Amino acid sequence: MRPRRRAAVAPGGCRRRRVRGFTLVEGMVVLAVIAVLAAIALPSLANVLAAQRLRAAGTDLVSSLLIARSEAIKRKARIDVEPRTAGDWTSGWRVATAASDEQIDRREPTGVRVAVARAPASVVYERNGRLAAVGITQFEFRDAERQPGIDARCVTIDPSGLPKLEIGGCR
Repeated sequence: MRPRRRAAVAPGGCRRRRVRGFTLVEGMVVLAVIAVLAAIALPSLANVLAAQRLRAAGTDLVSSLLIARSEAIKRKARIDVEPRTAGDWTSGWRVATAASDEQIDRREPTGVRVAVARAPASVVYERNGRLAAVGITQFEFRDAERQPGIDARCVTIDPSGLPKLEIGGCR
């Protein structure tokens, strides 16, 4: 038979109690370290969100342009892609028939820190799916704060009406 372990006795005859867990000071130090790490990570998180908004705005526009081209061919009619607020593509855009103004597609505002440059007043697709405008049409989505490390997105529409999204500013 094993002998029983006796509880440790401190000088003076008191039993020592084994304490488990963290002290208040240790908990405060951990919270302070977490706060410092969060303060360091927050600016880079804001840049990641801005880059994601640029990517989303570019892909949304390409999607709307493909819908407009497809509808122009299918309906054998002119289709307009225009900003919801005249001259401001950051307010969102809509795709509608030119004759009856029937709305086919609509996109919401692009969000904060997204600026649009080099954009035409509107994009018009003819019945054959080609652009009404002559030449190449471009849209540039860039960071409104121009922070380093956030690449612009360029949407280029060739004369045949096909849009293409590229990373980097328009040339």
